[in-house]
Amino acid sequence: MTHVHVQWVAGWPHAWAFATIEFAWVLTGIYFIASALLTNKIKRRESSAGRLLDLILLWGGYVLLFSQVPIPNPSHTHFIPPRAALQILGIVLTYAGLTLTIWSRARLGRYWSGTVALKQDHHLIQSGPYRVVRHPLYSGIIVAAAGMCLCVTTWSSLLGVISLLACFERRAHKEDSLLASEFGPEFEAYRQRTGRLVPRFD
Repeated sequence: MTHVHVQWVAGWPHAWAFATIEFAWVLTGIYFIASALLTNKIKRRESSAGRLLDLILLWGGYVLLFSQVPIPNPSHTHFIPPRAALQILGIVLTYAGLTLTIWSRARLGRYWSGTVALKQDHHLIQSGPYRVVRHPLYSGIIVAAAGMCLCVTTWSSLLGVISLLACFERRAHKEDSLLASEFGPEFEAYRQRTGRLVPRFD
């Protein structure tokens, strides 16, 4: 992610809080870019048409999350009044979510892809966070986005979280179908004991 300078309404959040959150996102972005060089070639992926809506939801979500959409009445910028306690909670959630994201990316190793795809010599990863959730990388980003939203409490950031959630729910569903077609009974057994984005408690 590129460095972003934002003039937040009423000076909220505090500059140190936004810088703390921004640092975590930038560090995560750098890790993903660097590690993408060490992945296997793609064997099978979804169609270009299927990726278009995902890209709109993904990057639209990030823009909404890290910027402010101009509104006629600035007093209505926040969906809840910003508070210091929410700012601290937002930072904690951001770091917890991105830690989960990086851990999940590391466990995928050479099988990670920026699109819904199977890699050559693909294996079904069921260790680390994948023991309880099938798509913990997406779960981590959603948690981190929620943290950013709580820190700034703007309507645009809330819309950004919703957009990212829609994107990753779509992608998780499509990846489940792709993995099921590739791994058959092994994946079905895995699906029965795990949740898609959150752990199963039944």
